[in-house]
Amino acid sequence: MRLKDYFNKNFYTKDRHEIDGLRTHYYHGRVEQVTEGVCDVLKQDGCIIRAVDTDRHEISFDNKDYQGTVVLTATSFTEIACDINVLTFNILPTAKGVKVIERLYSMLDKRLELKKVGA
Repeated sequence: MRLKDYFNKNFYTKDRHEIDGLRTHYYHGRVEQVTEGVCDVLKQDGCIIRAVDTDRHEISFDNKDYQGTVVLTATSFTEIACDINVLTFNILPTAKGVKVIERLYSMLDKRLELKKVGA
């Protein structure tokens, strides 16, 4: 992780990310099942779910320390890509967004069937 990442407040995942913990996770299941699993994990982490868009497959959530969005993309009938975007509210964030995303992914990996990470 670069020095400037420690002062960044906005973190997002993508397939080929330079930070290994911020790579897209792919889960086995249908969009509805993965959406339900993501909502359960977010509630378990203390987040308030603000909106669930079933057309775009987006879930918006808030916490006292951060807010974010989860985007689900069906790459095949039974494979769902899960990308997370997190914005932290701390004055000195110290890469807290990376820790939040890694924690959410580890909870999702226990709840859902992980197929692969990254491309």
